[in-house]
Amino acid sequence: MLTIGQLAKKAGVRTSTLRYYEQEGLLAPADRSEAGYRLYAPEAEDRLRLIQRAQRLGFSLSDVATLLNAWEDGNLSDASVLQTAESRYLALEKRITELLTLQHELELFLRDLHNQDDSAAAGSSFTQMLDRVCANPLIQPSADSMLQRLMREGSCLLTSESGQQILAKLRGQHVHIWQEGDGYHILIVTDDPKVAQAVEELAQLEAGCEAHASYPLPELIYNDEGFVLVAKGPNAFIFARLFLALEQETKLPPSS
Repeated sequence: MLTIGQLAKKAGVRTSTLRYYEQEGLLAPADRSEAGYRLYAPEAEDRLRLIQRAQRLGFSLSDVATLLNAWEDGNLSDASVLQTAESRYLALEKRITELLTLQHELELFLRDLHNQDDSAAAGSSFTQMLDRVCANPLIQPSADSMLQRLMREGSCLLTSESGQQILAKLRGQHVHIWQEGDGYHILIVTDDPKVAQAVEELAQLEAGCEAHASYPLPELIYNDEGFVLVAKGPNAFIFARLFLALEQETKLPPSS
């Protein structure tokens, strides 16, 4: 058995932290000494480390309780556990999308600066820095994997045959993406009427997607640079990731 001080030292936390976890129902002593001091079983160290890991990943204490209870009961497939884990994963995906979008736009911005500088030499420090930025060490998921995400989030119609035909027209298109409020603006830089039609069809198709329930439907805006798809709501980031992936993919040959 471990005293509260011994357990706190092993985990590198204060004893007040263990008392707080006890108050929240996350960690309880197994017994008390004759003098009334808390005593913990050796397994408490494993439980404590799981609590710490979950908190580092951003789980709330109530979510941690859900996960721990399911772990102890051997019921990790419980719907509430799956929803808790999926919600946290989705939150991380949103943050990653924000960073990937900024990285994408930074690369384009630096390229424009470089192309407009007649004095830029191939071996210059700026060029070397640009090469590092454009190396893009973050591996992005494919468009197909993002479609699977859309399917899980709301039975997205883009996963249908007609949706696949639309996306085939959008592969390899140059895009600019920026975030405004709870939505994303996706600019497809082209004056090709076929691409415009594909974006329009995409917006119309997504009008029936459950992923946009209670939020404005995707909106299509025309401007001098191309066509802007505006998606809002908690799932808007998925479209940003989808178009980032589509830009990197080669256009599929037309079907015979």
